[in-house]
Amino acid sequence: MKMRKILSLAVVFVMLFTFLAACGGDGDDTGTVDPSGDPGVRYETKRPLEVGIWWNPDDIYDSNRTTIPASEKNQMMGEIRLANMRAIENRYNITLKFVDITYNGAKESISTSIMAGSPDMDIYCMDLNFGIPYIMGDYCLPIDSYARPGSDIFTTQNVMSSLNVCGLDKDYIMRAAPFTDYNAIFMLGYNWDILQEFNQPNPQALWDEGKWTWDAWLDIMKATTDSNRGTFGWGGAHVSLLDNLLISNNANIALTDTQGLTSANTLEVLDFIYKMYNEHNVAKPWDGDIEYWDNNDWSGGTNAFFVWIAWLAQRNGVSKGFGTETDPACDYTIRVVPWPLGPTVNSKDEVKGTNVKGNVYMIPKGVQDPFTVYDIWFDYNNWHGGDLELRNEQAFWMQDLFADDVKGFQFCQELGEKPQFDMWEPLNAKNADSDTFGIGGIIGGTAMPSELSEQWKNVMQDAIDKAYGK
Repeated sequence: MKMRKILSLAVVFVMLFTFLAACGGDGDDTGTVDPSGDPGVRYETKRPLEVGIWWNPDDIYDSNRTTIPASEKNQMMGEIRLANMRAIENRYNITLKFVDITYNGAKESISTSIMAGSPDMDIYCMDLNFGIPYIMGDYCLPIDSYARPGSDIFTTQNVMSSLNVCGLDKDYIMRAAPFTDYNAIFMLGYNWDILQEFNQPNPQALWDEGKWTWDAWLDIMKATTDSNRGTFGWGGAHVSLLDNLLISNNANIALTDTQGLTSANTLEVLDFIYKMYNEHNVAKPWDGDIEYWDNNDWSGGTNAFFVWIAWLAQRNGVSKGFGTETDPACDYTIRVVPWPLGPTVNSKDEVKGTNVKGNVYMIPKGVQDPFTVYDIWFDYNNWHGGDLELRNEQAFWMQDLFADDVKGFQFCQELGEKPQFDMWEPLNAKNADSDTFGIGGIIGGTAMPSELSEQWKNVMQDAIDKAYGK
């Protein structure tokens, strides 16, 4: 059943009027527009306010938007968001623009313009893969320097949510609420047609019964690996494999100020991955010469298990029989399930759901009037006016990408509500030869888990110490 709120035209008109009349900054802790609160300033001369991103902004609601984008699945919601944008322009006397400065351009702009004391952008979008050094390097303003005490971001987080990094005593980066980014939850996907053909159990049922473990997963991968047919039990992105198996075994590499590479739990994860590729031979051989995500070979229908994430479906199609003109269907049925539990875990309630990934936003040091910049950003993300059911409507576009797998979508929601942030990948730990930490040696069989752990433990600790400013 679709979990959607059906808005009447009357409700839409009321909300449109409310936004046009009362949009005005983060004035209280309820997460609703509060026109009686201090709205910041209305600039006497119309000012451009720019948000630096690294993708084409054609379907974003900003001052360049005059019509509802074709990608908007809910026309009424589009009208609300567009009206909210126009209200913000009028209230603050600004033009709000999202600017595609490219991924590498964002790093260059942050490094140069902020250091020079005059940021190119009023707000920057950062990927956690490169954002950590800028947070630690004092490029970002702390949130409490521009958001008012009692603000939504410090209390209910109905509109904006913050993310703590490295255990710092202040938060510097933010996201639009809800905290769960459905487009950054890396689920374990599987080809249900292959599993049924090989008479294998349903992983979703095993999860519900508390029997979805590494051993149960390995049994299915062995059963579905068939060299004559060219099928493998696993074919997926190795970084996501490592991330999620660490979580599933209560392990980590850089979750705290002490490296976890040498912990018994982490060594169990590395050993399991090594055996998948080199002893049990259930994994499709890794090809280091092709693009990272191309190794996540689900689209050909020859792998039983793979990494599944919403943007993959959005780009490449959805489950059998449920495609659309823009998202063509695969020729097999996709299901998703939480990652199986490792040997040190007794219950699924003991583990976190997903490792935090994706985009975050920050207001840079040196920006003009950060108080009003944040008020504008708050109002922009408060397009729903504090209506949480309407706010959550924006997340349910992804449910279409799960097609008939309602249970899988529910799993995705549950995992997203239990995030953790093992920052080993964003740390970009490098040794004296400028090699970056990774598990390619384990996958390729050229290094044993204990060897990799010993070789990198001090390098990883040095990277953590640097992140913590030690």
